[in-house]
Amino acid sequence: MSIFPFKYKRLSRDLFVKVSNHFHYSDFGVRFGTDETGASRRFICTGTPGTGFFERESESHSYHMFVRGHMAAQKPRYLNLLLNREPNYDRELAKVHEVTKTIDDPRKSEILECYASALTIGRMEEELQRLIRAVKDKMGHHHKKHLVSIISHYKRKISLLERDMASVEYKLKEHYSEETWQAYEEAVEAFGKMVNRCRRVWHHNDNVSGKFAQVFFDLGVFDFIRADCYLPMMRDSLGTTYYLLPDALLVARGSLDFDLVPLKTLTMVVQDTSIEETTELLSSYIGDAASMILIPGMNLTFYFNHVQVVVDFIQAVDKLKATL
Repeated sequence: MSIFPFKYKRLSRDLFVKVSNHFHYSDFGVRFGTDETGASRRFICTGTPGTGFFERESESHSYHMFVRGHMAAQKPRYLNLLLNREPNYDRELAKVHEVTKTIDDPRKSEILECYASALTIGRMEEELQRLIRAVKDKMGHHHKKHLVSIISHYKRKISLLERDMASVEYKLKEHYSEETWQAYEEAVEAFGKMVNRCRRVWHHNDNVSGKFAQVFFDLGVFDFIRADCYLPMMRDSLGTTYYLLPDALLVARGSLDFDLVPLKTLTMVVQDTSIEETTELLSSYIGDAASMILIPGMNLTFYFNHVQVVVDFIQAVDKLKATL
């Protein structure tokens, strides 16, 4: 726990800088040069290093409010620093080492081992970013050659760390056949078209008024997993996020608390609500719902305001499952 919002650090014989103790948010380790899906989009960290989503273009006011809420949480606040509410590499590393002692699933262990290695490298990069910020603050609007050289030196170190990070991350593509990976990329593409077209998505939740809560689907990253095309992520209104992997649905309640449900055993059904008997409750709360996805094994039901793009996504998932 940091008591002070900053610390003084000596960089050379007569150079001291004021380094912030607040977490420095960046897309280090999550934006991949081999894919441009999120190249021009803002990456938004959602609480732990290496986990977050790429903001997509949307006309939905509620989606923009959702994004702003995450961005507002990233603003440096002393109380968040004091109460350990900011992401923290050291704290996350300690949790990973503790959790890995109790896990029997070899695949979960492999993911967490890669996550721990990525956290170790990310911790060094984050410290360098805060040093760069401190030197820039020291320099102000004046171009000082010595300070510029220090910044360049740190940036070169970050470039080296980027290569190190790429070598330790859990690389999704390496674990599947070419046929499965191609089908997965098609499923990811279909998912992207679905979330871009469907302005509204609702989760059926018996615990909320009206039983229908608006949620948001995106493309993102979980625990520094390297997938190049990024992971389709579905959120329910209970705080759980579901990441689609080529052979499993990763059910994440937190960065270390997650399950891998085999995709082969999972049933995903799409229905056109216009040909179903629409209930009065459904009509009154989400009158423009046109289709729904049911995942009985997970007790999940999502509603959408379009049909064909949802059907295309489920068909792409079925094609993916046929390769497993």
